Amino acid sequence: MKTIFCTLLLSIISLKASQSWGFSDLRTKKYLEQAVELKLWQDPQWIKLGHYEKGFFNYTSPFRQGFFLSPDGAISPEKELIKTIEILFSDVEDKTMTDQNKHPQCRYLARKQWIKSILKISNEDILPCDEITKWKKELNIKSVALIFAAADLGNASSSYGHTFLKFINPANAKNKDLIDYGINYAANADANEGFFYALKGLLGFYAGQFTMMPYHQKIIEYINLEGRDIWEYHLNLTEIEVNFLVDHLIELEGARAPYYFFSDNCSYQILRVIETVRPKLNLADSFKYFVIPIDSVKKMTALSENPNTKIVDFIKYIKSLKIDYLQSYSQLSFKQRSSLNDAVGTYTIPDSFKFNNIEKAEVFETAMKYYSLKAFKSKNNYENEKYKLYLERVSLGQQAVAENKNPAQPPEQSHDSSAVYFGLGQKNKYNFSSLKFRHAFHDLEQPDFGTVPFSHNEAASFEARYNHSNLNLNLNSNSNLYLYKFTLLKLINLDPVTQFDSNFSWRVNFAVYNQWKPFLQLGAGYSFDLNLFQRTRIALMAQAHSYSEVDSNTELKYLNGVSPNILIATRLSDQIGLSLDINQEFNLYNDTFFRFQTKFDYSFMHNFDIQLSAENHFDHTTEYHSQFVWNFIF
Repeated sequence: MKTIFCTLLLSIISLKASQSWGFSDLRTKKYLEQAVELKLWQDPQWIKLGHYEKGFFNYTSPFRQGFFLSPDGAISPEKELIKTIEILFSDVEDKTMTDQNKHPQCRYLARKQWIKSILKISNEDILPCDEITKWKKELNIKSVALIFAAADLGNASSSYGHTFLKFINPANAKNKDLIDYGINYAANADANEGFFYALKGLLGFYAGQFTMMPYHQKIIEYINLEGRDIWEYHLNLTEIEVNFLVDHLIELEGARAPYYFFSDNCSYQILRVIETVRPKLNLADSFKYFVIPIDSVKKMTALSENPNTKIVDFIKYIKSLKIDYLQSYSQLSFKQRSSLNDAVGTYTIPDSFKFNNIEKAEVFETAMKYYSLKAFKSKNNYENEKYKLYLERVSLGQQAVAENKNPAQPPEQSHDSSAVYFGLGQKNKYNFSSLKFRHAFHDLEQPDFGTVPFSHNEAASFEARYNHSNLNLNLNSNSNLYLYKFTLLKLINLDPVTQFDSNFSWRVNFAVYNQWKPFLQLGAGYSFDLNLFQRTRIALMAQAHSYSEVDSNTELKYLNGVSPNILIATRLSDQIGLSLDINQEFNLYNDTFFRFQTKFDYSFMHNFDIQLSAENHFDHTTEYHSQFVWNFIF
């Protein structure tokens, strides 16, 4: 009798335990029936949770590894939803697994939460997932910010800037936010591969993945080492939305997708992640071929102008040590820059300079900023040097040091990236009209609000021309309308030299002219700031070139060789930019050729410019070109 009682008791205990940790096939079947009846796979939030993109005939997701539960999940939202319900609300295949925290429910938290909010899920089928719940409680994430790191032309993968997310714990307020965490989406790649790095990145040979890291690591990398300013766009998400966003990122921990530098990149996937919380925003849908980080920021801030779609609550700016130093340095007179050597070396300024107290204060403050920058670059301690300079600065009393004339501009205020150019020109007394489309991003002469100062960043642009004359200037063609030039990539990076930094400047231009004539230009050297007009920078470079032109006898000449190059870029005002590009080309098997190009840009309103340009050619003719530029996000 006692044996029978014990057996019965154990059976009851076993049954109760099974109901609290097991699942019912009958209940799961009912969940599936509800999902099919409601066609839940068509729900916008489910589409966003799978990062699906609408094609001509069906949906597809770029994630093909470590994310979907169904073998066809990447191409079928329906099959993935059915498989998700089957797996989340049933026993795991490994019957020896007794740890609830290893059940798929404890990874696919956002899916579970979304399904629970729509279907009538029994409490018996919801696992507590104690480990992940404890981990999330320790993180205490209450808000999220979108972070934009300014462009770094010294790094090809960062030439358009970078975006990532910051998880904010309110306990880390009051200057302790560096111990918060950042969520980054990036290619698992090695930038040291050089040309193959760029090629593989363009063709999607690298795998993109989400990673979590302490926020201070990114601050050190961007602000201190690379000299890139940072803007924090704090999102107005509710605590429930923040929790859902964190749950979704946990789902993406092992996910992999092909990473394309220009399209399926950091900004695109970060926008897709934010969409899972507010699917009606459709943040990424307007981006098709080019997704530039600065444009994703503009998308977020533009939506925030409407109370119904507001996503950005407030913006915080963090200036890099390099920009802080260069801004102070650029405002020093030539005489003050000379005295900076003494301030840095001896912590004093000789009386022979005859400075007033304001001029001395500007020099000492610049010297302190230099030591702050040097400390991070060299990983040495310069607090003693900075303290000596600080004492000298304090001894001067309160001085009204001039504010920076060229403060950093928020990226969302810059001109839009894509542009259409409508132009009229003349070459050798023959007139032509032109139409040019630039996919990205910025002309050297345009206002550089929100972009790298004195830079040119052009990718995937093409220009068509029509000759208004009986003489066809396009050889071997019977039409006056022709593709004049296709520019694959044109970059100019003028990083100025200071007394203590030998920054490198460089340029690259790879294009194809009409009749598939290649044009290649590579240059490297140094650039310097001059106290002319509002701002002026001059670059002295050595250049190699390979291209072809038509001479005065309409014969094609191949011009390969080297040349010294002088490039001057100046800002006459906030709206007016001017450049002068001069080369003395030494061509193999040809005579030397003095080549010049100049361009004037007037930005008469936001996103609308007028440009005037002139350049000479090998046939001793000069081309004059005027064009109207309309910038827009494409």
